[in-house]
Amino acid sequence: MRIFSLLLLCCLSAPSVATDNRTLYFNRPADTPQARYVIELLQTAYQQLGYTLEVVDFNRQSALIAANSGALDGQLGRIHGVTQAYPNLLQVQFPLYSFNLQLLSRCLECTFKQLDSLVIQSGYLVANRYLQSVPFNGQVIEVKNNITQLNLVTQGKVQAALVVDFHLREHLADIDLESFKIETLLTIETYHYLHSKHEALIPQLEEVLSRLAEKGTVAMLKAKYQI
Repeated sequence: MRIFSLLLLCCLSAPSVATDNRTLYFNRPADTPQARYVIELLQTAYQQLGYTLEVVDFNRQSALIAANSGALDGQLGRIHGVTQAYPNLLQVQFPLYSFNLQLLSRCLECTFKQLDSLVIQSGYLVANRYLQSVPFNGQVIEVKNNITQLNLVTQGKVQAALVVDFHLREHLADIDLESFKIETLLTIETYHYLHSKHEALIPQLEEVLSRLAEKGTVAMLKAKYQI
């Protein structure tokens, strides 16, 4: 019943979705250089195929469920493996960009398994996937944004944080780096996903993205947004 209500809420919260079969709707991501790069690249690619990409305000916590149900047309950028939990989402086989999952720790000598407490950002699949793959017996705290993560660590309320490198990079100037250890745990590729109703569009989109890479458009956009 709860899942049904959530799906109904997703549909009601995006009334314009799927009103035009030449327009594709995706939830607005957090405003980062990576997100701006992905939006411009995919808008360019879709435009060459005669489609319009629209970004709409949507509850990010339920965006994956909405995309899987077809209330949204997919996800702009997600890590590999999303289809395991959301089988209606199909991966476009073109890596958009890569990023690092990093451990920011107050304990300079501790290994990951020796930490007593850890803070992660809720809704970030990569952190949850890492915790599923590596045993961790300490306390795990989930917060809504990366600023709260960093505040908890720098104030000594938790021992460490799992953070994405480009989120951490914005705040390095405010951190006493001699008191912390920063360790790269994983390098992850990001991909575009479409709902299965758009399966026929995927080979065309992959071809266009490959051409944009060959022409240097992808490299130009990465340089523009300093990816």
